[in-house]
Order: sequence, then structure tokens, then C-alpha cells
Amino acid sequence: MRLGGSLIIFLHFTSSVRYDAVKQQTGYFWQLDSLNLNLNYSMLGDRNKNCEYYPGTPVYQRPSGPFGDYSCDSPIDLIRSATAFMKTIRGEEFDFLLWTGDSGPNTGNPTNAKVQMYIDEMTQLLREEFPYSSIYPVLGDRDTFHHKPDTTQGGQKDTSPNQSPLGDASALDTELYRYVSEIWNTWLPPSAVQTLKKGGYYKVELAGRRLNLVGLNTGLWLKDTERGRYTGGDPGLQFSWLEQVLQKAREKQQTVIIFGHTPPGVFEIGSHNQAQYWYHPVYNSRYNRLVLQYSDVIVGQFFGHQNTDTFRIFRDGKRNPVSWALISPAVSPRTVLNGEPDLVVSSPSLRLYRYSTYDGKILDYSQFTLSLDDSNSGGVPQWKLQYNFSSQYSNIGGISPESLDLLYTKLQSNTRPDLLDNYLVSNSQLAPLTCGASCQQAHFCSISNIDFNNYRQCMMISSTGRNLFLSHHCVFLFLVLFHQFFSFGCSYLDNV
Repeated sequence: MRLGGSLIIFLHFTSSVRYDAVKQQTGYFWQLDSLNLNLNYSMLGDRNKNCEYYPGTPVYQRPSGPFGDYSCDSPIDLIRSATAFMKTIRGEEFDFLLWTGDSGPNTGNPTNAKVQMYIDEMTQLLREEFPYSSIYPVLGDRDTFHHKPDTTQGGQKDTSPNQSPLGDASALDTELYRYVSEIWNTWLPPSAVQTLKKGGYYKVELAGRRLNLVGLNTGLWLKDTERGRYTGGDPGLQFSWLEQVLQKAREKQQTVIIFGHTPPGVFEIGSHNQAQYWYHPVYNSRYNRLVLQYSDVIVGQFFGHQNTDTFRIFRDGKRNPVSWALISPAVSPRTVLNGEPDLVVSSPSLRLYRYSTYDGKILDYSQFTLSLDDSNSGGVPQWKLQYNFSSQYSNIGGISPESLDLLYTKLQSNTRPDLLDNYLVSNSQLAPLTCGASCQQAHFCSISNIDFNNYRQCMMISSTGRNLFLSHHCVFLFLVLFHQFFSFGCSYLDNV
């Protein structure tokens, strides 16, 4: 496979030298998010039914090809092509893989057995592809038994007697945590398995390093009260546990990377009237406060869920940038948020991060994407380097609160239009011309305001500013027209 020069420079991998991240002080890790495997994907299926085939039902539009369709969840061929491509880049010469959730498809209200089947399917696939690697998984919102009722299950409403009752959320969670703690125990140390079994979260202290990896169960904090989630207090005691982990890391002068499926803050694609957010406001505020309190310990946060490519800046009371989060796009090309398809086009994507093994600080990352059109038409998966962070956003520096704040400032000021264009295309393949002032402002306010109230104020101020701008232009136009009319009237009278 032909690789560009920038990719070779980024990887600087020499096969004749045994990889030793600790000795080199620079390591690599992957992130895989939202694989959303659909074992029923069929070339005989219907795009309107998640590319699934149901004998005796009409098919209106066939899938685009064997490697996926933007209207459907991932076929197995897409996921296998992704892991095969990863091995061409670094083999198993990387420190670890962050698998940030969502194993199964986005359709239907999954039963216990179906959820477990897809988690097991993906676990076995990754174990087969990377038998000697450290893989750290977390649960996504599609990895639970109790979802907000969905109207599509093969084009029909799911009325299965095994449909998870919303009132049994606690019992079902306990069963899920027990199950994943058993099938993931070969990847995790005993202490991590213990908390995973208790609440779906865990910590891994990397041997010989200052770095801890903290895997969150973000499903405990989701806003959807129909799932029986919000009961006040501290669901699963995750906040109390996380604070203890961060405090202990501070006392031992260690650092922490946090990773999970669903990000805090507000979804960047929308408006102040139709803003989507994922965490319950109480939990969003509490998480934000915890990050600010331990920003000296947290060196990075990694999430997914949205199928978009963006970032978040956490600010203290003086609006200084003190922490950050990167939100990775998905392997699945289909975007379904809150049970409804969103106006997001997401090419299947993978991320490889380069970081300091001493303290965990992120130095750079490469993002790889698959062209569905080229892959499906040619019958061969076409994965390629989309961009390196350091190249696409040059003269920014490494990835830190300060550098991302500088990037945010440049995007907002639009002093370099190419930066904003590159960001919008990477974010959701938006043509820059289709994202006007209000669209851009939603991005800026989401990036820079984790707190919901701050986000609303940001959108209100920008809206007021635009209205004042338009009002001033209307007044100016009125005065021009009045002046022209008055001049014409006077001229006419002079000639009478």
C-alpha cells in the first residue's frame, strides 16, 4: 500500500528495531469508536431498513456496496478492513487501543441476548486481530439493554416479549457489568475488573509510567430519563470513585487520561433553539467541575458517539483554558443520535495518537478514513490518511489547552479561512459554504463552553450581535433610500 511522505514521517517506524515505547519516551495508541456492527447487513437488503433483507417485503433501494452505506450500520467486511488496515500501519507495535463503545447496530430496542451477542462478537474479533495487544474497552449507549424505544426493527415496531422493561434498568445494568467483566478480564488487571463489575468503569495504572487510564461508563450520566437514568445523587457512585482516582493520582504525582463513549457539553451541529446535549444537566455540571478541579492531573480526554470530528475546551472561572477533550469520528458510516438520523455524513474513520510515555501528553494524531464510494465501486477497501493534526492545523503546537484555544481563536476570527474549511470538512464533511454564520457560531460555542448555561449565553450574544448588525444595515439602507428620495424630490421641485 502506498503511503504519503507525511505519514511516514509521523510514524517513523523502523521494523528492524523492536518497539519499546518506554525507552523511546514516545508511544502510540489507537482509538476505535462506534463500530455499530450489523450482522444482518445484506447486499439484497433495503437502505431504508438498515440494509437488512426480509423475505417477502419490498426492497426500494439496495445498499451502495459491501463495505457500507451512509444509511446503514457497519457490515462485517468494513470492520475487518479497518483492523486489517491498522495492522499495515503499525502491526501490533502500539501501546494500547482505546475502544470507546457501541458494538451493535443503532436500530431496534435490543434484548439482553442481542446486546451481549454484539459485544461478544466485537470482543472476539479484536482479540483475534490483536492477540498480543492491550485493549481497553468502555460501554457505549448502544451497549446497554434499555434504550429509548425506537420505531424501527426491520421496518417494524419492536414488540418482542423480551424487550427490556424500563423499570428493570438497575438489574439489567448489573447483569451487563458482570458479563463484560468476564469477557474483558484478560485485558484488564484484577482491580479494574472489580470496579467494572460493580459499575461499568475502571482504572488501569500503566506499569513503569506516571500515567493512569480511566475508562468511564458515560451511560450512567445520560439525560434520557426514560431510561430510568436520572435519580439524582451519584449513579453507580462513579463521581465519588472518579474523584478518589484523580486525588490519588495528584498525591502520587501521576497523570490521567480519561476516555469514554459519550462526551460532555453540547453537540456542535444545531442551533440555540435545537441544541442537543447528552448528559443530564446536573451530571454535566458535576463532571465539568471535577475536570476543572483536577485539570493539573488530567492530560487528555477522549470520546466519540457523535460521529463527528471536533474538540472541547474546558475553561476556569476566568475563562482560561485548563483542559481539553477530543471527539473522534466513528468507524460506522451511519449517524443516529437520539433515535433519529442526523444531518451528518461520516466517512468510516480511525485515529492513531502519538504521545509522551512519560506523562501521557498528546503530541499529535493521524486520522485515517475509508472512501465508501471508491471502496464499493472497486470492491477493495480504500483506507487512506485524511490528515495529521500537526499538518492540518500547522503553527498551533502540540495538543494542549493553550494550543487548542489558539486553534479555536483562529477558527473564530477566520484569519486563515483554510483552517475553518478544513475543520468543517473533517467535522462532518460539510461544504464550508453550507455552514453560515449561525452554523459556525454553534460550533464555536460548543467548542468553548462545556457548561450548558455558558453555551446558551454564547449563542444568545452571537444572535443579538447578528441582529444588531442587521438592524444597523437596515437603518443605513433606509437613510440611503431616504436621501435619494429626498434629493430626487428637491430636484423635481426645482425643475417645476
